[in-house]
Amino acid sequence: MAVLQNIREKCGVLVIVIVGLALLAFLLGDFLSSGRIGHGDDSVVAKINGSKVDYSEWTANYNNHRLFYEVAQQGRNIDSNTERSLRESAWNDILNTYVWNKYYEEVGLGISDEELEDLLYGPKHAHNIIVQNFGLQKNENGEYDTKTAKNFFDNAETDPNYEIIAEYWKKAIKEDQISSKYGNMLSKGFYTPTALAKMYYEDQTTTVDLQYVYREYSSIKDEDITVSDKDLKAYYDAHKKRFVEEQDNRDLEYVVFDIVPSESDIEEIKKSTEELRNELDALEENEVSFAQVNSSNSRPEDRRIYKDEAFANQKDVETMGFDEEFFNSEKGTTSDVKMAGNFFICGKIIETANRPDSVNASHILLIPNDSVTMEMCKAKADSIANVLRSTKADSAAFAAMAIQFSQDPGSKNNGGNLGDFTEGTMITEFNDACFENAAGTIQVIESPFGVHIIKINSQTKPVRKVKLAVLDQEIKFSDNTYEAAFHASNKFMATSQTAEDFDKNATEQGLNVRMANRITDMSDNVIPGIDNGREIVRWAFNEDRKLGDVSNVFESSARDKFLVVKLSKIREKGFTPFEDTKEIIEPEVRKQMKAEKMMAEMKGMTIEAIAQKFEAKTDNISNINFSSFSIPGLGLIEPKVNAVALNTEVNAVSAPIDGNNGVYVIKVLKKTEAPEKQDFENDKLAKMQEYMRNYSYRMNNAVKKVTKIDDRRAKFF
Repeated sequence: MAVLQNIREKCGVLVIVIVGLALLAFLLGDFLSSGRIGHGDDSVVAKINGSKVDYSEWTANYNNHRLFYEVAQQGRNIDSNTERSLRESAWNDILNTYVWNKYYEEVGLGISDEELEDLLYGPKHAHNIIVQNFGLQKNENGEYDTKTAKNFFDNAETDPNYEIIAEYWKKAIKEDQISSKYGNMLSKGFYTPTALAKMYYEDQTTTVDLQYVYREYSSIKDEDITVSDKDLKAYYDAHKKRFVEEQDNRDLEYVVFDIVPSESDIEEIKKSTEELRNELDALEENEVSFAQVNSSNSRPEDRRIYKDEAFANQKDVETMGFDEEFFNSEKGTTSDVKMAGNFFICGKIIETANRPDSVNASHILLIPNDSVTMEMCKAKADSIANVLRSTKADSAAFAAMAIQFSQDPGSKNNGGNLGDFTEGTMITEFNDACFENAAGTIQVIESPFGVHIIKINSQTKPVRKVKLAVLDQEIKFSDNTYEAAFHASNKFMATSQTAEDFDKNATEQGLNVRMANRITDMSDNVIPGIDNGREIVRWAFNEDRKLGDVSNVFESSARDKFLVVKLSKIREKGFTPFEDTKEIIEPEVRKQMKAEKMMAEMKGMTIEAIAQKFEAKTDNISNINFSSFSIPGLGLIEPKVNAVALNTEVNAVSAPIDGNNGVYVIKVLKKTEAPEKQDFENDKLAKMQEYMRNYSYRMNNAVKKVTKIDDRRAKFF
C-alpha cells in the first residue's frame, strides 16, 4: 500500500484529476452558452455542436473521478470544493469527447501502446504524474529509476485499488500527451513573412523627436459638461459590440441574519469552562486525556498540542493565548480561564524541561513494502548505524550512506540533511529522538514512514519549555439564539413579498443590503461564506422567476446565518441592456465631450499659443517610436500620439489629438529612419516565437467561434 500512502500524503489528487486538460479550461468560463433550468429533454445534460449528451454519460465520467478520489484518499468524505472539482473534471471529459477529439482525429493523432509505456515508466520520458507520485528524481544521466513504477503497473491487477489508480493514471496521461502533441503541432505552424518582419523592425527602430502641448481632461470640471440620455444612447449604439453578455446572468440583493452568541450564551460557556478548569486543576494524572475529551479541539493553534503532546516554548504558549507569567509557573499550575478569539481556554503545566529550540539533523529512511518487512528494515538500519558509530562517521560519511541507502527522495540527494527544524515540526517519534538526545548521537527509530537512522548534527542552546494540557470551549450560540434569528428572518421574509417591501423593511430595520452581481446558472460561491450557494442560484434561474421576486429564507450550510434574497436584475445572453451600461458609458461620453470641446478651442493654434492661453504643459521628447509604451516625462500611455508622430512630416504641427488622458498638439522636430537592413531572419524568428508563446490563447479563441454548446448542467446540480 506504499503507493496509496504516498498519494494521500502528497494531497495532490485534484491536481492529478485535471492534469492534461488545460486546453479545455477556456470552455468553463465566459464561453459557455448557459442553459436555463426547465429545458426539455429531461436527461440531456448538454448539446454540443448538435449532439445530445445524456446525463448518464456525464455520470459515468463523474463516477470514474469520484472512485479514484475515494480510493486515493481512502474515504468518502468529500467537501463542497472537492465535489465541484470532481463535477468539473467530469464536464472536461465531455468536452474532450465532443469537442477536442474531433480535432485530434482530423490530423491522425494518437498514443501507441509503446508510447504509453514510455510515459508510464520510461527512464527518460516518465510523465509528470508518475514522477510526482513515485517521488522520482533524475540521475546524472538524466534518467529516472522507474523500477517501482513498472512493478506497480505490472501488478496492478492483483489489487482492486491499485487497478483503479493505474487505469485512471493511464487515461489522464494519454489525454495530456495527445493534447500536448496537438498544441505543439499548432505552435510550430506559425510563420512570419519577411515583409511583416520588416514592418515590425521599422516600427521599432524609426524614431522621432517632438514638441508637445498637453491639456488634461481633468482641467474641465465634470459638472461643466452635461451628459444626456440621448448622448449615452448614441455612444451605446456606436459601441454596442463592447457590451455583450456571454451568458444569461442575474443580479441579487440579499440581507443576512447572522446567528451570533448572545451575552448570556457567552456567560454560560465561560461558566462551563471554569467548572472544567477546576476539575482539571484537581487532577494529578491523565490531565491531557481529560483536556482532550472535554475540549472543542478545533483551535488551529492547539492542534499540535492535542495531537502530539509536544513541548512548547514561550512563543508557542503565548500564541495559544497564555501569558509569560503562566509559562514561567511551576509544574502543576493551572491558568485562569481566558478568552482567545472564539474560545475560552485554560491550560495546566504537566511537565517542564530545558530543550533545544531547534535542531539540525540528517536521516536515512528505509521503507517497508510488500516484500520487505519492518523487521528487515530495522535489522538493516541497525547494521548501518553500527558501522557509522564504530567509525565515528563525520557528516560526509553519513551523507554518502544516505545517498546509497536512503529512500527519502526529499533529502537523499542532500546527504539526508533535513536542515533546521523546531519542536513539533516532525512526527512525535522523530521529534523526541532529536530533541531528547545530544548533538552527535546516531539513533535508530521507527515511525509510520518506516525506519530512520538519525544523526543529530547540531542543536541550539537549551531553553525552558513546557508540556501543557490545554482545554478549550468554543463560544457558540445557543438554541434560543438560533430560534430568535430564525424568527427574525422569517418575519422579514413574510413582510417583504415585493421588491418595494424588501427595500422598505431593510431600511427600517437597519439591515445591510448586499449584492451578488452577474451570477450564472453554474455559479457556486455566489455569496461569501455560503457554501450551499447552488440553492440560491437554482432559485434565481427557475424558469418561473420574475424580476423583483423575493425568496423564502435560505440557511447557510454552516447553520450560522439566514438569508433572504431579492432578484434585482435579469440579463439574457446577448447585448447588455442600455440601462445596465449607463454607469460605464457616462465617464467615457463625458471624456469624449471634453475632448471635442478642447479640440475645437485648440484648432489652428500653435503650441506656444495653446500653452500660454490654457496654461498647458509643454515639453520636448526624443526617440519616440511606434512601440513606445508611454510618453517620457508624463508616464501616460498614448498610442494615438505615437501613431500621429510617426506619420507627421518634420516641422509640421498636428491637428489636436484626443488621447486617453487629454488633448495633445505635437510638432515633429526630427525623424530618424530605421537603419537599412537586408537580413530579417532573426526578426522573423522572434515574431514566430512570440506567436508560439500565445498559441493556446489563439487556438482556444478559434475553437470558441465554431463550437456551439448548450450547457444544461444547472438542471441537475
